[in-house]
Amino acid sequence: MAALATSSGATIVSHQDAFRTVLDRKNRSLQLQVQVVRDYLRQTGDDLAHVDVEGNTVLHFLAIDGDPVPFRELFKDGLPTIQMLKKGNFRGDTPLHQAASFGRLNVVKIIMERDPELALVRNNLGETPPYVAVAAGNKNVFDFVMQKSVVKDTITTRRNDGCTLLHAAVLGEYYSLALDIVESFPNLVEAHNEKGETALNLLACKPVSFKSGSAYSFINLGGRSFIPGQLIRCISYLLFIPPIDKRTIPIADAESQPLCRFILQQIASSLTDLKWKLISGYRWILRRVSILIRGVDDIKQKHTLAMLLAKRLIAKETDWSHYTYGESSTEPWKNQGQTDHSVPLHPIERRPNLHFAAVTTASSPRNNRMRNPLIQAVENSIEELVEAILETFPDAAYTVDRNGKNILHIAVEQKDKLLYDYLKTKVRKDMMLRAIDNQGNTILHLATKQGTSPRILLGHLNQMAWDVCWFKRIWYDSSCHFQYHRNLDGKTARELFQENHVTLRENAEKALKDMNNGLMLVSTLIGTVNYATLFSIPGGYVDDNESKSFGRPKFFSTKKEDQLLVFLWYTGVALFSSVIALASMLVIQLSRFTDDDFFMTLPLKYVGALAALFVSAIFTVAACVETYLIIEINVNPYYLMWPLVGFLILLSIDVVYLTFDYMYFAIRCAFSFTGQEM
Repeated sequence: MAALATSSGATIVSHQDAFRTVLDRKNRSLQLQVQVVRDYLRQTGDDLAHVDVEGNTVLHFLAIDGDPVPFRELFKDGLPTIQMLKKGNFRGDTPLHQAASFGRLNVVKIIMERDPELALVRNNLGETPPYVAVAAGNKNVFDFVMQKSVVKDTITTRRNDGCTLLHAAVLGEYYSLALDIVESFPNLVEAHNEKGETALNLLACKPVSFKSGSAYSFINLGGRSFIPGQLIRCISYLLFIPPIDKRTIPIADAESQPLCRFILQQIASSLTDLKWKLISGYRWILRRVSILIRGVDDIKQKHTLAMLLAKRLIAKETDWSHYTYGESSTEPWKNQGQTDHSVPLHPIERRPNLHFAAVTTASSPRNNRMRNPLIQAVENSIEELVEAILETFPDAAYTVDRNGKNILHIAVEQKDKLLYDYLKTKVRKDMMLRAIDNQGNTILHLATKQGTSPRILLGHLNQMAWDVCWFKRIWYDSSCHFQYHRNLDGKTARELFQENHVTLRENAEKALKDMNNGLMLVSTLIGTVNYATLFSIPGGYVDDNESKSFGRPKFFSTKKEDQLLVFLWYTGVALFSSVIALASMLVIQLSRFTDDDFFMTLPLKYVGALAALFVSAIFTVAACVETYLIIEINVNPYYLMWPLVGFLILLSIDVVYLTFDYMYFAIRCAFSFTGQEM
């Protein structure tokens, strides 16, 4: 409906006209836009209408747009009023909330000049505009709001669920902003929400924010679908990118850091510079390398800042007992400082007898305690955070979770071999290895859990092999009598392992046999081709019955004899390698597929078969290249050979890396550890 003029000269502007004018700002003059909005605001008064399905008003869209001029012009006429600016959408967000969320600093400034107390208005979730700015990572908006004393005194106002600004920054993984909040409001470090979670609790649930939990750690090779590509990223992470934030490096190196940073930025930007366009064939590759460097740079800065934040949070903790011993109320953030410091059953006092362990079961009145960040860090395999906590609070290691598991138990359950080895050097391992949880499970029972670390993608075959190997690894460390110990369900560790892995063992057997069928066909084809090649060598054979060289290759006793011998060697090696691969696969096909077979026998046969097949493929390609050289075709065969060989190498690394990594660990365990026989 178009704007209408009344008999008194006043202009009537519909909701649609005002909405369209704001949305189509770029195609309308600023004067016309301001005039339409001014008439609309005067017409509606404080009762602004919602113009979209989310309940936003025209002022919300002006704030999202980010241009402060319309607000400045409207303020000259006393519009919009404070009540208009306080009107929220269906979520309770005011125009200032929207401007803070989208990072529109200029709009935030001009609205707060009108009334700074607008920054204290809360939406339906109890979020103020500063909270929304932090949750969106808009540091510039937060810094400006901090300058207003009327806001700074009340900026620690919590959300309805008890979350603070520090919670919001950690949840959004804005760690640089979180560090600033910790410095400005140290009292927020120990503040917890209604779930009993502090900022450190939230950080302990973000493994990808640390190197040990990301795909940029060599430990986690296999976490991405293409292992060689992940390896390149890990090398880039390790070699090329220094920290960017001065808080993350020693003070002595802080002055030299900007120069180093500038040089790296120049190198990255030069890859897409105009001069590189002269090399047209590599333009796409150079752009991808530049994107890779910038992406790795961002990830490394994030990991560095997360680790620095963790250290700051831990350093500001005054007492670790409130994580372990405290009992939370229904709304613990409303009763902070009233934690119960009664001491739970210490691991030293725990009895192997299951009947005595019932005092700490989940049905205990203490089942609403705050989560322990150390327990969470071990559950998520965040090694850096575990080390930082134990360095400051070594006594935190001797605590248990609600199920009675200590941190060594949890590391075993998570199948984290590095964290498990580290913890054994930091705790009284004899005591913790002998502990039993509330369900009567020993450390050996916990090692029977199916699956591996979620950071590595394993197929059925590798997963079954890792599970068997890990069970044997923990068997070496456990007490002899644990193999006979039964949990509350009346099962020994061996029985529990077999029960948990029935389906996985069947899937692993099927997967290996299905893969074997395809590989056997490939090895048969390669062997057949090379066998046929022996009877059709380059140049053929002497067919003159009267010749002394009858039946011998024609190129013998010529200058090409050496090349032909090389060709025959290549063909012979390819043929015999394919036969070895085929024989190895037949042996695998006839295996019994017991649990112990997956430990060493099947992986060795599998790797041997793949290695033989790889050799046969490489030597088949080499024989083909040698043929081109012998018959002197006017084509350089190496242009085809090297890319093909490189592709085969990358493909082989992607296929067998996880198996090689497993075999290295399994062989090292077999030779390094001694214990009772299984």
